[in-house]
Amino acid sequence: MGILLSKVRVSNFRSIESMAIDLGIENLLIGQNNTGKTNFLRAISIAVAGVTDITENDIFVAQGERLDKTKKAIIDIVFKPTDGNGEVCREFSEYWTYAFTESWISTDIDGSFVGIRTVISYDVLRDGYVTVRYRITKWGDDESTTTVENTRTPFTDDMRSFLQTYYMDANRDIVNDLRNRKSYFGRITSSHDMDDNKVAEIEKQLSEVNELIIKNIPSLQQTKERISAIGKTMGTDSSSVEIEPLARKLSDLNKGMDIVMQDGAAASFPISQHGSGTRSWISFLTLAAFVENQNEKLKADDNAEQYFVLTMEEPESHLHPQAQRQLFDQISRFPGQKIVSTHSPYVVAQSALGNVIHFSKREGKTTAIRYIADTQDDQKIFREVINTRADLLFASAIILCEGITEELALPIFFREYFGCAPFSLGVNIVGAGGKDGYKPFLSLSKQFNIPWFIFGDGEKEAKNSARTAIRNIYNVDIKKVALPNVIMFGSGDDYEKHLVHAGYTDIIIQSICELEEDDEFFEKYMRTHHGNPRKGGSIRNYWHEEGRNEALIDLCHERKTKYAQNIASSLVSQSDKSKRVPPTVKLLFSALATKLGVGNVSSEEVDE
Repeated sequence: MGILLSKVRVSNFRSIESMAIDLGIENLLIGQNNTGKTNFLRAISIAVAGVTDITENDIFVAQGERLDKTKKAIIDIVFKPTDGNGEVCREFSEYWTYAFTESWISTDIDGSFVGIRTVISYDVLRDGYVTVRYRITKWGDDESTTTVENTRTPFTDDMRSFLQTYYMDANRDIVNDLRNRKSYFGRITSSHDMDDNKVAEIEKQLSEVNELIIKNIPSLQQTKERISAIGKTMGTDSSSVEIEPLARKLSDLNKGMDIVMQDGAAASFPISQHGSGTRSWISFLTLAAFVENQNEKLKADDNAEQYFVLTMEEPESHLHPQAQRQLFDQISRFPGQKIVSTHSPYVVAQSALGNVIHFSKREGKTTAIRYIADTQDDQKIFREVINTRADLLFASAIILCEGITEELALPIFFREYFGCAPFSLGVNIVGAGGKDGYKPFLSLSKQFNIPWFIFGDGEKEAKNSARTAIRNIYNVDIKKVALPNVIMFGSGDDYEKHLVHAGYTDIIIQSICELEEDDEFFEKYMRTHHGNPRKGGSIRNYWHEEGRNEALIDLCHERKTKYAQNIASSLVSQSDKSKRVPPTVKLLFSALATKLGVGNVSSEEVDE
């Protein structure tokens, strides 16, 4: 490849007021919808490829701001030289030195680079927005400390030819590409390397085949004679109208071409009769074929090099999980730099953490953060989070709870409190498992600035686990500083004890008996287990004032996963709406609502 687009800085462009990102060979843009990933890809296309269809809608306008035509958008990019292994090095190759020329190459303490500032501004004479490129001679920490030549520096033909960007959006469809000469399919099927004599011979044969088809199909012959009369009607006896069952010119082959796919022993069907996923996938593969063809042409010149960057939106659209993995594997082998946006946790799980760039939007402004690799924790984060719960990276907030019971019950209480499922607000509820379970989730949340909450047991060991994880990741001691996003049960309670101590004993017993289809189930449990040792060794004694509650807690602990959802459903179904959500759960949801800027839909006020 020889060069790498290593830095991109954007200001006042669409939803991006100010943003700077370092890029590598492979870059995965993730985040919720409408966070600015497409805008970032668009900015790269403008800066690298010189896209010219610019409008006032490309200028960032803050809430309540009126667009001033003196306001400009700026996109700064830096190309660095790379060696044969794709690693950044100090000097450009002879080829790229020739292509960029001394007009564009600058040098700093890290070596040579090509910095390009693209300014989008309003042009009075053209009554529209235009782009102008300038050479960056010194890359600073921000736009104001970056040195740019005052005079406009023209792009050479070599720079235009060899800085190639290939963009594919989420709506790509090979059926549309088949008839579009400007598509990658149209371009590769319309190009050839044959000499003129061979082209003339083939096109003569195509014309003869056309005539043969028309001659032998009476309806086509009759139609041809009928529509040929248009020449006389228009007063031009020499004009003619032809029917072309097949393209007569090699450059028009794509117009009559189709793709037929056969599934096993089934009949063959045109690609237009296959699903959107297959059609989208084949559209990408035609791009890969086009780029491969371009590379083959370059091989004829031993000194030639070319830079490719693929900017792609949601390649996983319409594909099942295994197909998503296969497609991303093919994208990874694309011969150039890749900048790909995705909403697929399966795609994220296939990429290295260091390739991930997380996009979010705050108050209408796009922000982006690249994951900073940490060899000490990366393997654990990938193993315990990314490999199985990569959807967390798309969350608006994460609730980390102690275990499976809370993970099963909280979504039911959530729907009662907020009037919708957690995913409707972009909230993920995760059983972190206690002990060291919090740490990988907190590390990832900190890296990508994803709001988090801990909903934990009040037992000493559980509190210490949360305290240690928060102190290690955020350098905050929750014993000294109270955090509103850390909600823990009081008096050494866990979830089950909290429900019993909050006065839900009768409704829990009723729920269990209904589930077990035995009205005497709980009473039988007490009689059967009284006097038996618990797991920790203590002897059960249920024949005293609090014995009934103790027995219920023991039973719930023993059958957490079986009872959790049923008990929660019973609680939210009771007539007293103020008691449908347990007190500490209310505290959690109240803090979450404040963070997300939403309210609860309960008809009763949350009584703390």
